[in-house]
Amino acid sequence: MSRILELTDVTRHFGPVRAADGVNLHIDEGEILGLVGESGSGKSTIGRLAVRLDEPTSGTITFKGTDITALSARRLRPLRRDFNLVFQDPSSSLDPRMTNGEIVAEPLQHHRIGDATTRRQRVSELIARVGLRPEVAELYPHQLSGGMRQRISLARALATDPALVVADEPTSALDVSVQAAVLNLLIDLQRELGFASLFITHDLSAVEFLANRVAVMYLGTIVETGPTAALMADPLHPYTQALLSAAPVPDPDEQRTRQRIVVSGDLPSPADPPPGCRFHTRCPIAVDRCRTEVPLLRSVGERQVACHLVSDDGVAPRLIAPERTTASKEPR
Repeated sequence: MSRILELTDVTRHFGPVRAADGVNLHIDEGEILGLVGESGSGKSTIGRLAVRLDEPTSGTITFKGTDITALSARRLRPLRRDFNLVFQDPSSSLDPRMTNGEIVAEPLQHHRIGDATTRRQRVSELIARVGLRPEVAELYPHQLSGGMRQRISLARALATDPALVVADEPTSALDVSVQAAVLNLLIDLQRELGFASLFITHDLSAVEFLANRVAVMYLGTIVETGPTAALMADPLHPYTQALLSAAPVPDPDEQRTRQRIVVSGDLPSPADPPPGCRFHTRCPIAVDRCRTEVPLLRSVGERQVACHLVSDDGVAPRLIAPERTTASKEPR
């Protein structure tokens, strides 16, 4: 399986703010990589860097074997048709002065793909493929619901038949009632067309449903990666354990009785990250080494983890949830 995207030691600093700091990630052909973490962890920054909507402070970004880190706009243009981004909020990412058909056709015109007739045919095909009626092409974005607008965003992203689609929180701005439909559409399109995807979200249930692999970010760094099923069932890093314990589960009885790991303290500022492991200020099992030595992201079987306390054979200490009171265990 060939590698579509690789980020090597990528940093992005905005003045003193270290939005991304030494990030190493890769995505293989046809793979969906879920990128999760708290707000402010640097997920969206990585998404923008991946498609060169932003330039890294240092490090290397390789797309299909080509180093695109410092390519000029002219040299990057032929490659841009091969990767696209679906933004978080379709209301702000679609031009209100253009019809939906014009929006979907814009990448085809920009890259000079086909003539007017073939572009119209391609637009009709894409609008149908994302589950919309043909007449939607003549309407404007404000005439559509949020879910329909995000379908137009997907159609636009797929217009040039890209090898990589970065989806940055594609359902977070939508009503809960339509989120599942958009996620189902995304996975159906990915299976049908075979593009790779970087799926950025804070919704762990969506990642479990969509992604082949998961990468967990904390304060600008990757703390753990691995196959989705293995990571969800047996998280190694203390932050991943806490993150997964906070995710709701569908069964109300299980949700009522499950033990949630609560970490103390606030997320440190990315402008002044703590020394050593960045999670040590909130980690209840941190030791002196955690406070002084930065843990490297190292391979542990088919996983990668950046934690001094995880052994080379994948044995990890477990955070213990606080005891629930008797009152909290009673049915409501």
